[in-house]
Amino acid sequence: MTPDDLDPLSRLAIRHGSDKFGGHLYTPIYHRLLQHLRDRPVRLLELGVGGYAVPEAGGSSLRMWAEYFPAGRIVGLDFHPKRLHISPRVTIVQGSQADENLLRGLVAAHGPFDIVIDDGSHHVAHVLTSFRGLYASMPAGGIYVVEDTQTAFAAKTGGEASGRGSIYDLANHLVRAMQEQEGFRAADGDPLGAGAYGAITDSVAFHRNMIVFTRGENTYPSNHRLDFRHAEVQAVYRCIAEEAARNPGPRDSLSRIDMCVLAGRPEEAARLALASAAAWPEDVALLAELARIISPIGQGEATAALLERLERAAARGEL
Repeated sequence: MTPDDLDPLSRLAIRHGSDKFGGHLYTPIYHRLLQHLRDRPVRLLELGVGGYAVPEAGGSSLRMWAEYFPAGRIVGLDFHPKRLHISPRVTIVQGSQADENLLRGLVAAHGPFDIVIDDGSHHVAHVLTSFRGLYASMPAGGIYVVEDTQTAFAAKTGGEASGRGSIYDLANHLVRAMQEQEGFRAADGDPLGAGAYGAITDSVAFHRNMIVFTRGENTYPSNHRLDFRHAEVQAVYRCIAEEAARNPGPRDSLSRIDMCVLAGRPEEAARLALASAAAWPEDVALLAELARIISPIGQGEATAALLERLERAAARGEL
């Protein structure tokens, strides 16, 4: 690796003395995650300012974030009092990340936070309390990061080698809870309450010593039980239809037909298929694809007409 290989955030970590690049290799991951937000007025909360009990010490990553997000508002929380004057856009609050009332107050006064970074005490119980107190309040697209997760395996921070009862345990349960629409049911119970977050989590990503949770609605029905009464299903269907009208092509109806078949709307599927076949009568591959998609729905009038078209193509030697 040479300086030419560095991403912009890693350069700032070096400039401001943050161990997020060096002692750790976090900033390349952060840059991939956050670069699309750089020019936005994000609200970022970092648990842990650094410098421990020395009031004038710490703040390296707050300085880094303030420069990386020039329009952002940065809040740092630390157990120890701090006398740091970094930027008018940086606020430092004294308190414990395990204080649920304080966390609610932070959200009320400075949130909702688009980005939360837990680089605090790293104690297993504190990490879980902070996640429960902050994650659900974040907007869709919000990114919650827990750093230094190796401490989940250390006795001195309340962990154990198996990671049981730690943020790893919660994250693993949460990943499965995200699959509830597909029929998942926890056989081993849900001791950490991860199921409460399944419907509001878009993704969970595991990195070395880091877990990234991304907020997002996760209630889209399974394709095994696609339900057109669901608002998001309706929105997706409309979006596909509008895009097809804007940029038409021979296969622009296939996804809508597939949705209708999955949702048990056979007549609508057949009508769409027949209209597509009529619009592109010479596209034999399309006719075959249409017949394949709608074959499970039976022999309705529109289906029969489509199959007749295929038979004629076969008679002409085109199939």
